[in-house]
Amino acid sequence: MMGTLTAYPAGVAADATALLLYQGSPNRAVQWALTGSGTLAALSAKTDHAGVAAARYTPGTVGATVTIEVSAGA
Repeated sequence: MMGTLTAYPAGVAADATALLLYQGSPNRAVQWALTGSGTLAALSAKTDHAGVAAARYTPGTVGATVTIEVSAGA
């Protein structure tokens, strides 16, 4: 299942959090994964009726490379 992941604001500052929105199929369980510095808090465990799930990312080390992945169930 493919979907899209969007961050708000688009440019994450070192001292600010970002809202991440995943858009995919509706009513699917989602798993969020963070590789790198910072913290990632899932705000929803599954996509809603419109196919949207959200998480909050708080940056850690300034200048660090971070990868955030989302997987959605079938």
